[in-house]
Amino acid sequence: MEMADKRREPRVDVSWPLRVAGINGRGDGRVVNISLCGLLFAVDADLEKGDLVVLRVGLDHDTTIDCVAQILRVDTQDDNRAYGADFRYLTAADRQKLSFALLLVQEPDLAGRLGSR
Repeated sequence: MEMADKRREPRVDVSWPLRVAGINGRGDGRVVNISLCGLLFAVDADLEKGDLVVLRVGLDHDTTIDCVAQILRVDTQDDNRAYGADFRYLTAADRQKLSFALLLVQEPDLAGRLGSR
């Protein structure tokens, strides 16, 4: 079964800044793709499958979300590391911020229509 078949929510490709802190490492990186259930991110940190990490994701220049995620997959290619993770704790307010940010990524003209009201 492919990974896409296991996902509860579709992932959206983004390039958002991310800060990660866990028992095995910390660092700044980028979100590669994200959904309401999890994300794939690249960071120069030695994280391990099963680790719980605290993430701060920048949705735009002044909006962030904070969450706890569990590392489910580690991809290493050369010196690049990418981690697949599921959200384990995301407040309702941060989930709403993420949902709106994902909508704006998928429907970029929506921001203009909302701003013209």
